[in-house]
Amino acid sequence: MVSGASARKAQLRRELHAAKRQDDGGPLAWRGWFDGSAHPNPGRLGIGALLLGPHGERIEISEPAGDGDSSDAEYAALTALLQAALLVKPAQLLLHGDSQVVIHDVLGTAVVKGLAAERAAVLALMEQLPQVSLRWVPRHRNGEADRLSQMAITVAVGRSD
Repeated sequence: MVSGASARKAQLRRELHAAKRQDDGGPLAWRGWFDGSAHPNPGRLGIGALLLGPHGERIEISEPAGDGDSSDAEYAALTALLQAALLVKPAQLLLHGDSQVVIHDVLGTAVVKGLAAERAAVLALMEQLPQVSLRWVPRHRNGEADRLSQMAITVAVGRSD
């Protein structure tokens, strides 16, 4: 018998394989990008995320997220993106981020010490969605989420002055 965690890890490995084949989903898929910033690192956190629906829907997230390091920021951004997705209940969701640490940690291909609580929270959110894929993209293909996270840092720094 396969445990729930083992089945989820196997599904995530299949999704990673599909991502390598550049499976872009169907016409009704929602697409999301996330990025987190820490200035300095560790320091003030800003998160940015963009969720695009198949019919032109657009949800932007740009928020200060307290203090921490870049992995904390990336996980906070992914969490915020998943929470936004839960509100729209997409049948299919393709998520993109430029943090190899977070992507590989969530997919279970490289577990990072000290991030177990963040990973568990993200996996719990992902389990509430019918079909979700997570894939790494190079930084230059994550520009909108980066812009939103940098904008949040500017707001956070302005509040502390």
